[in-house]
Amino acid sequence: MNPARNTPQNPPQTRPSSMNPLENFRMAFESLWGNKLRSFLALLGIVIGVFAVTAMISLGQMATAGITQDLEAVAGRSIFVQPNFNEGQDFSSAPIREEDLQALQALPVTVIPQLFTSIQYESKPGERRSMQLQGTPGDLPKLDPTNKVAKGRYFTEAEARGGLAVAVLSDRAAKDLFPGREAVGQIARLYYPGGARLELTVVGVLEPPSGIFGGFGSTATVYAPIPLIWNTSPTARRGEYAFVILPLKKGADAQQVTRQVQRIFESRYGKGKYQVQSTESFQGTLRSITLILQALLGAIAGLSLLVGGIGIMNIMLVSVTERTREIGLRKALGATSGQIRQQFLIEAVVLTLVGGVLGVVLAAGLLLLITATVPFFKVYILSPTTVFLALAVSALVGLFFGVWPAARAAALDPIEALRYE
Repeated sequence: MNPARNTPQNPPQTRPSSMNPLENFRMAFESLWGNKLRSFLALLGIVIGVFAVTAMISLGQMATAGITQDLEAVAGRSIFVQPNFNEGQDFSSAPIREEDLQALQALPVTVIPQLFTSIQYESKPGERRSMQLQGTPGDLPKLDPTNKVAKGRYFTEAEARGGLAVAVLSDRAAKDLFPGREAVGQIARLYYPGGARLELTVVGVLEPPSGIFGGFGSTATVYAPIPLIWNTSPTARRGEYAFVILPLKKGADAQQVTRQVQRIFESRYGKGKYQVQSTESFQGTLRSITLILQALLGAIAGLSLLVGGIGIMNIMLVSVTERTREIGLRKALGATSGQIRQQFLIEAVVLTLVGGVLGVVLAAGLLLLITATVPFFKVYILSPTTVFLALAVSALVGLFFGVWPAARAAALDPIEALRYE
C-alpha cells in the first residue's frame, strides 16, 4: 500500500486554481456567445467608434493622396521662382534676367522662363474681355510633360526663336475665342491694353487640367513665343522674364536644389526679393493641414469609443453581479483574487477587441465603396498602422473600463458570494 495515497499533503488540483490566460480567453468567448444579444449591444458603441476613427483617418490619407496626384499631374516635381509679392516686389521691380537663367543651367533642372501680360479680345463687337498672354519657349510639352496638347501641336523652338505670330490656346481660351468652332488654324485677334493689335495663328490647344484642379476650370491663356511678346508688348522688356519654372530632373533632391536656387538669387540680389518654392513644399503644407484635420475628426470619432467603453463597463458590472456565486465557488476551490481579476479583465478586452475587428471590417468595406464610386478618391488606403492603432485603442478601452468590474469581482468574499441569491 502506497503511504502517499489519499494523504492531505497531495490535494487534487482544482480547475479554477490552474486557470491560465488561454483558459480565460476561452471562457470569455463562451460568455460572449452565451449572451449574444447583450454582447452585441455592448459591442455596438465600440464598433461604431472604431469604424468612425478608422474611416476618418483613412479618408484623410486618401484625400491627401488624391490631391498630391492631381498636383503632380498639373505641376510635376518643379521649383518656381518669381518676385516676392509679399515683400512688395512685382514683375517690373524684380525681373528674372538672362544671366540668372545661365546660372541655373548648372543645376539638375530644366529651365523654362516665362512672360505674363494681359491681353484683350472682342467677345462681340464693341465688347472686350481680358485673358492672359503667356510667353514660353518652343516645344514646351517636351520640356515640361505636365503640358499636354489636345489638338494640333505646340509651336517649335525655331518658331519661338524667330518670334513668329503663332499661338497655342488653353482649353478655356479656345472656348472663349472660338465658341462652337475648331480653334486650330484660326486667327486669334487680340489687343494690348494700349490698343495695339496682335494677330496670332492658332496651331494647337492644350488639355485642361485633370482631377480637382480641372474642376475649377483652366485659366483662359494664350501661349505665344517670348520674342514675339518682347517685340509687340508695350510693357515687356527684352531679356527679362516674369517667372521661371524649374522641373526637377530624375533623382534630384527638391529641398537641396531649392536651397541652391535660393542661394543663387540671394547672392545676386540680396534676401527677400525673390520667392523660391517647390511643389514638394506645397505637398508638405497640404500633408500638415490634412494631418490636423485627421486628428480633429479622429478625436470627434473617438468620443464614440468613450461611450462604448462606458457601455462595456456597465455590462461587465452586470456580469459580475450575475456570476457572484460562480466567483465564490471558484475562490472556495482555490482561485486567487488575481486570477479572478485577470479573468474579468480578459473578458472586457476580448469584448472590445471583437468590436474593434468588426469596426475595421466595416470601415474597409466603406472605403472600398467610396474608392469605387467617388472619382476623387483614386487610391484605396487602409494602412496596417491605422488598423493596429484602431485595435490597440479598442483593447486599451476594454482594459481601462474593465478595471473597476474586475476589481469588484476580485474583492468579493467567497463565503458571502456563495450565500448570494
